[in-house]
Amino acid sequence: MIDNGHADIISKLGGGKKLTARLKSFTEENINEKTVYSWVQQGIPDRWKIAVARCLLEDNIEITHYKDLLPPGMTIDNLTAANNSIKIFSDSKVLKASEKEIISNVDKNIVLNIYKLMLKIRRFEEKVGQLYSMGLIGGFCHLYIGQEGVIAGIESFAGSEDCFITGYRCHAHMVSRGEPLLNIFCELLGKKGGSSMAKGGSMHLFKSDKKFFGGHGIVGAQVPLGTGIAFSNKYLNKKAVTFCFFGDGAVNQGQVYEAFNMAALWQLPIIYIIENNQYGMGTSVERASAMTELFRRGESFGIKGYEIDGMDPLAVHLLLKKIYNQVLNEKTGPILIEAKTYRYRGHSMSDPGKYRTRQEIQQTRENRDPIERVKSFLIENKIKSEDNLKKLDLFIKEEVLNASEEARDIGLPDENTLFKDVYDINENIK
Repeated sequence: MIDNGHADIISKLGGGKKLTARLKSFTEENINEKTVYSWVQQGIPDRWKIAVARCLLEDNIEITHYKDLLPPGMTIDNLTAANNSIKIFSDSKVLKASEKEIISNVDKNIVLNIYKLMLKIRRFEEKVGQLYSMGLIGGFCHLYIGQEGVIAGIESFAGSEDCFITGYRCHAHMVSRGEPLLNIFCELLGKKGGSSMAKGGSMHLFKSDKKFFGGHGIVGAQVPLGTGIAFSNKYLNKKAVTFCFFGDGAVNQGQVYEAFNMAALWQLPIIYIIENNQYGMGTSVERASAMTELFRRGESFGIKGYEIDGMDPLAVHLLLKKIYNQVLNEKTGPILIEAKTYRYRGHSMSDPGKYRTRQEIQQTRENRDPIERVKSFLIENKIKSEDNLKKLDLFIKEEVLNASEEARDIGLPDENTLFKDVYDINENIK
């Protein structure tokens, strides 16, 4: 066996099977597990060293002591130095946080607050789904169930001046920004007191006093709008970061890349969050995107990208808080995040979801659910007992139920509300 550390490299990258799958994802060359496993004994061939080095860099694994990993004349600086004309790799990478890091760096109160917010969003969305099925909510309705870890992890460190904008799956962002549940229910039910005066419905929720700028029904429209908000903040010298959320389906829209170009050109304080829930409407990412490493989509504009596990809310908090502070304080310019997440319900309430199996959904629920993940963390680290968490769940369920029942009893808006915020075009004609 050649003692060059290559066996250690393969082990750190998850073993031969995982490394094989990874190498296949960015090369057209023929590679199989048997070949990769042979490298443990024989060493990594020169023609594969650059590809393996890329994997190590993406996983933040120190590679400087693997002296023979790179071909003659090639150095680590050649791979990553921004001012080097023969740069091969970008700084985009997959970010991970171990449980040890989370325990050491995430405050217990923050963990509990993240759990409470996720639970509130989950119970709210479940009630919305029920009301929609009863025919009490009309129009389109897109639920956030399964994705709660993304917004909860970010909300846990965001400042009061930071701005939020998203697409039509916006109920959770409204809840996280502090809008009373009663007001949101009234909006969804078309009642007096709705957040958008009962004119916006499910897809057009706003809370400008808390810097939440919607809720947008046009796929990808929030990206240039969010970029404009970030431009405004920079122009007015406001110390604020804009969080712009969009999905894996929207990432293929042309306006997204026009916005990326502007954000990079002007070094705007914005963090783009791709909430990759694996399916854009009824189509999987693999069938819709030629390049599925979505966090790399900003590379041609010089925008760093990072992939994180959106189903791990505490990792979202820990990893994105560092990036947020860099954007806010070091003025690093725009950052692109791909949060790998999963929606349990259909794209909208009218989606039968026949493009995936029940087994796939169930396996995700059982093994990756963000709420259960944090619940286990709270119990195992003796922050809260299981009985305490059950009582908390009952309290939140009652809060949601009371708000929904109260909203159902409220009347429709006054007729003159229909004419508010509407211009009289006849005045312009005169």
